[in-house]
Amino acid sequence: MQPDINQAIALYEADKFTEAYEIFYPLATYERHADAQYYLGMMYFEGEGVEQNIEQAKQLWEKAARSRHRDAAYRLSEMVTSTKTMF
Repeated sequence: MQPDINQAIALYEADKFTEAYEIFYPLATYERHADAQYYLGMMYFEGEGVEQNIEQAKQLWEKAARSRHRDAAYRLSEMVTSTKTMF
């Protein structure tokens, strides 16, 4: 049986990022699963189990937001707002 998104989220919440990544990545990349894209974006944004890459996080959140993922859309809006207030 293949691991599912709920198992990946549980691993993520248990700080088992490497194991979570192994489930999130194929779901986000090949199945375009919005939750997987969101959580994978979180991992890249925070550098959890992967090298921190803000641009990669943004791209993943944009994909998830196109699927109407609210948390991804919120994260994107926070990025825009925090970027504007930095200058």
